[in-house]
Amino acid sequence: MGFEVNQMNELEQINRMAAMVDGPLRHMVSSGVTPGVSYAVIAGKRSYSEYFGNAQIKPTTVPLTANMYYDLASLTKVIGTTPLLLQAVRAGLLQLDQEVRTVLPTFSGGDLTFRELMTHTSGLEGYIPHRDELPPDQLQRALTTQLHVGADRGHVAVYRDFNLLLTGWALEKVYGNVPIQQIITQRVLTPWGIQATFAPDAAASVPTSYTPAAGLRRGVVHDPKSAILGAHSGAAGMFATLPGLVRYVQIAFGNIAQTALAPDWSRQLQRDYTAGQHRSIGYNLRYQAGNPRPWLYHTGYTGTFILFDPTQQLGLIVLSNRVHPYVHEGFLAQRDALIAKFLN
Repeated sequence: MGFEVNQMNELEQINRMAAMVDGPLRHMVSSGVTPGVSYAVIAGKRSYSEYFGNAQIKPTTVPLTANMYYDLASLTKVIGTTPLLLQAVRAGLLQLDQEVRTVLPTFSGGDLTFRELMTHTSGLEGYIPHRDELPPDQLQRALTTQLHVGADRGHVAVYRDFNLLLTGWALEKVYGNVPIQQIITQRVLTPWGIQATFAPDAAASVPTSYTPAAGLRRGVVHDPKSAILGAHSGAAGMFATLPGLVRYVQIAFGNIAQTALAPDWSRQLQRDYTAGQHRSIGYNLRYQAGNPRPWLYHTGYTGTFILFDPTQQLGLIVLSNRVHPYVHEGFLAQRDALIAKFLN
């Protein structure tokens, strides 16, 4: 799909993108790497959505239906925490190159900045014994005080959940010590009208893991750190419907008005905020031959991903539960091949 796609009308763009991704996504289901898929392709103000497969296959088979809530996993970082951080920067509550310790005084990462956290170039590392067994306050204290900066800082992008956890805790401080998930709901999801929540109705949610001993995980966050931290996690925990994420992309395109950020906020993210590591604030940058502006890309462990170009106003959203009933590693290869095909 070349840059000349801008010369096509929106309906032709929709048809072309849908034809490109529908087969590979259906193959994900038929090959068993995920029980079901909901996807949308977006061109300008138009979108086209499909869903197929099952919502669950254990302990019983339940067909997938439209508008179910998915555990977004790390898409929480870009749907919620990233726009909230941009709001804080716009309001002068934080600056990208401000040191984290000016807001979190016990932070053990020296003079690391919010830019480094948000671009995953912090170099933070460290082992926390029994991390997934700690109570919430002890886990937060450990991640704030026991990590140290390694040799990768600044020149190697290594994706780390705790970069966004730390950012979330700083945002809690500047917004009056309110839990990050509550702030995201109040300042992003509700005013933007996005169909997303941190407390979904289990009956309306696509299940994730299942074991005979633990039963079916449904409407409860899959990520272990976020399950412990609850409302204090800005790294995972959000559930959303496909129409909810389509609306987010339309807001990012500027086709739906909002006042919390500049109208071109997403286009400002279409640049490398690092020393050549192809990372923006929150987002990974993916490049397309003939297109001078990169696409914004992010994935979620549970089998979700979003890819869009605010300049061309083209996008792809895929929601699945590849962790049901257990993790299907084959999903990643098929996902990456689809993204390469889509951009090539």
